[in-house]
Amino acid sequence: MAHAAPIDIMVPESGDNCGTIPVFARWFGSWKISVQRRALSTTELAKAYDREAAGWDRTIKRLGFADAYVTMLEQMLPDDFVEDRKVPLRVLDAGMGTGGLSVALSRTKAGPFAFHGIDISPGMLIEAERNLEDCGISADLRLGDVQSLPYDDGAFDLVMAAHVLEHLVDPHHAIEEMVRVLKPGGVLLGCLTRRSSLGMYIHLKWRTHRVNAREAEGWFAQHGLERTRCLAFEGHTRCRNLSLACIGRKPLA
Repeated sequence: MAHAAPIDIMVPESGDNCGTIPVFARWFGSWKISVQRRALSTTELAKAYDREAAGWDRTIKRLGFADAYVTMLEQMLPDDFVEDRKVPLRVLDAGMGTGGLSVALSRTKAGPFAFHGIDISPGMLIEAERNLEDCGISADLRLGDVQSLPYDDGAFDLVMAAHVLEHLVDPHHAIEEMVRVLKPGGVLLGCLTRRSSLGMYIHLKWRTHRVNAREAEGWFAQHGLERTRCLAFEGHTRCRNLSLACIGRKPLA
């Protein structure tokens, strides 16, 4: 069995944020009423996910994400992008949590893959290392911040980010970084919390953004990604109500 590479401990450099996440805004005549909530700082978010790490894999499986990720990847990733390659597809799982999206990709497509993962939570990376090892996946795992990725320009064919961007006060810093490390023609795939009743629950627990398909596609298109499109999750009711997936491709030129 292939073993995951030792975790390369890297201290996040982006520092704590102290901005706010919008909750809602409404116009009443000439008056605009808006409510915003202080976002969790980088340190607070890392500690919160450390507390959840031991049971996180069970949680995402109970919510149906293990199978939903597989279905989503089958529908969104073209076969010719992944298969029949002479060299491994270089994949970055940004904010990888316990590695659920990487495991799903290995179940969905034949590869070959060269997996890399980064997260701000040491506890999550420890669980990810175990899960990947159990699936025979070798990966380079690092502790770090998606807002300041420790990788060269054009390093990856595919960057995946499952429920990461919505945690950030300004998701565009992270999207810019993810696009930077993509090769021309590479694909960015993000899973995001939807505007829904369950999405509001996630906001109340984690202080996240919530988006609809138009907003998600706008986030990606703003950074020059082409052929952007969104897909609603299928399968488990909670998955469908919680999440949507958005994909875009970096221009060749």
